Amino acid sequence: MKSLALVFFSALSAVVAAQSNAPLPDTQQIFEHTKAATVIVLAGEGAGRLSSIATGVVISKDGVILTAWHAIKGALEVQVRMADGDVFDRVELLGVDERRDVAALKISAGALPALAPGSTTSLAQGEPVYAVTNADGLTWSATEGIISAVRPADEVPGAGSGFRLLQFTAPVAQGASGGALVDRRGAVIGIIVSGNGTAAFAIPIESVLSLSDLGPHRLLGSGASLQ
Repeated sequence: MKSLALVFFSALSAVVAAQSNAPLPDTQQIFEHTKAATVIVLAGEGAGRLSSIATGVVISKDGVILTAWHAIKGALEVQVRMADGDVFDRVELLGVDERRDVAALKISAGALPALAPGSTTSLAQGEPVYAVTNADGLTWSATEGIISAVRPADEVPGAGSGFRLLQFTAPVAQGASGGALVDRRGAVIGIIVSGNGTAAFAIPIESVLSLSDLGPHRLLGSGASLQ
């Protein structure tokens, strides 16, 4: 059976070829599509007590979601909420990249709106980028900016080492971690991991797609009591 990451990259070359002559979506279309695939991830410490709120992004129609690992690490309860109002209390942890602070989750669903993976190989400074996040508890807020740089994490204080980061200007705040950074075609090119008001950073999507193939799967605690 082909891995999810392999399927994504096999499809990606065909998508890029098909899109090369296709008209670019306008900003409203990008935000609408991104919002539909963006989720709220609630984590609890037990007895319905909420400990953190993060953003996540659906990357496959059968319910695979990427989000920030620090937001759910050690959580006793996890709940996922979709933009259309659907709520999922049964959440599986598929894989984690602690170095990059990204986790892959799975909910039991089908035919979900999902973002296609983009590519960062030819990404250049000044290219427009967009995000929909749950920053500061303001759910599904849209922001836009540009790529400032693609740099080693070693150059960013406190970020870690041994991987690349996309630096961008779209405003993000607490709660935005785990959200998708998308390009002008509406494809996800990064998973947001931090922002401080003056600079924000995302992990290139190519670095974390394979998380969905890791195992064994682990069922997280039910978030049914989280509000």
